[in-house]
Amino acid sequence: MGDQLWSRVGREPSGSAFNSIVQLESERGIPRNPFINAGAIVVTDVLLGHLEPREAIGQMLRFVRELAGDETIVIDSAVARAEEETGFTNMALANYMRAFGNIQGEVAKVLGTYFHFCALSMSCRQLAMAGRYLMDAGQVEGRRIVTARRARRINALMMSCGHYDNSGDFAYRIGLPGKSGVGGGILCVAPGRASIAVWSPGLNASGNSHLGQVALEKLVHATAWSVFDSHK
Repeated sequence: MGDQLWSRVGREPSGSAFNSIVQLESERGIPRNPFINAGAIVVTDVLLGHLEPREAIGQMLRFVRELAGDETIVIDSAVARAEEETGFTNMALANYMRAFGNIQGEVAKVLGTYFHFCALSMSCRQLAMAGRYLMDAGQVEGRRIVTARRARRINALMMSCGHYDNSGDFAYRIGLPGKSGVGGGILCVAPGRASIAVWSPGLNASGNSHLGQVALEKLVHATAWSVFDSHK
């Protein structure tokens, strides 16, 4: 995929809801970043330029299992099916981007794959284990997953874009790279120190776990792990 990805998806905070269609009109079908729904759908389309849906889903699942060191991680087929039956906003996003030529594959295949990606089922421990490579410059226990440069860039995107239109407040209060999901989970990375996962399904107005953010703020206060703290 490489840097060519950035011709189809941006690297900027959205300032809008995670499922907003508003910016796509003024920005001609280019999503602001990979972490909002539209951006993740475009990334899925890029993957399907090289793989069939079953292959892409299988590779994603194997990759996450390898990162976490846990073969029990699965995709919840009931959740994927529910997404397919009710994901009308995502359907609108995909078709709108298709009109601008930024979805190049068959919309139904792209969305079906995306809905399966969204249905990955993990515990807090599994999620934290999967994030270790971002904590340790792209490696896990000495085994290289991505380059240190790529890990740094992923962390930068998580810091600026990982919490939808709440990303600035998350950086202000917690000061760690992180990515939230509307299932109530948050993966947070303290570079060189820890990979952290929290989960609580009660969401704030921006679609992020309310109690999860409270817990992370308390943790950062107790440990001084914020990237903005001075470390000696």
